[in-house]
This record gives sequence, structure tokens and C-alpha cells, in this order.
Amino acid sequence: GRIVYPRRGEDNKDGLMRNPSHLDLVEKTLEDSRLGNLHFDISWDAVAKYIVATPESINRAAELINRYPDRFLFGTDVVAPKSETYYDVYAMYEPLWDALTPEAERMIKLTNYERIFDEAREKVAAWERKNTK
Repeated sequence: GRIVYPRRGEDNKDGLMRNPSHLDLVEKTLEDSRLGNLHFDISWDAVAKYIVATPESINRAAELINRYPDRFLFGTDVVAPKSETYYDVYAMYEPLWDALTPEAERMIKLTNYERIFDEAREKVAAWERKNTK
């Protein structure tokens, strides 16, 4: 996997460089009807630290996710964990969870997975019926 680090831009007090247009780029991909199958997994601790870095970053991320709640997922993916547990990343996102609508929060944590995996199961079964004997 890869992460696109939002590092170009002004240095913030925490020493992280941010690209102020990073979320604008993400939003453009979400607006593109040709990319309807594109989803963003926000479960990496490396992603979380950028989203929750400042009140502004939390608000911008929440606004985007609330507009496109069906396109984001939270799972159990942690980059190079040392002592972190999966719950640590979940807890790190508490300011984001608080900023989301209840519907968006539920979709990110549960129903998007159900929808995506249920649809995939149906598509695979249809392919198998058509292509196997």
C-alpha cells in the first residue's frame, strides 16, 4: 500500500508539512463519475495523524466525509505498529468521529463494508455461474 503524504505547504507547529489542497485533490476524485468504485481506507495510523492534526484538518476531513459517506472505510490497518493496538488508531480518530453525522460514522465503520463485500460476493457468484461448469 501507499499513502500520499500531504507535506507540501507551510510548516505547522507540529513540524508536519501539509499541502493545503490535499483534500481538494481527494474531493476531485470523489466527484469524478468515472471513479465510482474508488473508496478511501482511513484506518492507517499514518493517515489518522494528518486528519486529526489540527481543528481545521478535522473539520475539512469531516465535511468531505459527510458529503461522501459511502466512499470511506475504517478497518484494522496499522502501518508499522510498535506498541499500538488497532483500538489506538480508532481512539485517535475520536475528534473525527465526533465531527461526523451519525449516518456517516455508521457507514464508515460498518455499512460500507457490508455493501461492498455483499455486492462483491454477488458479482463473483454470477461470474462463477457464467464461466464455470
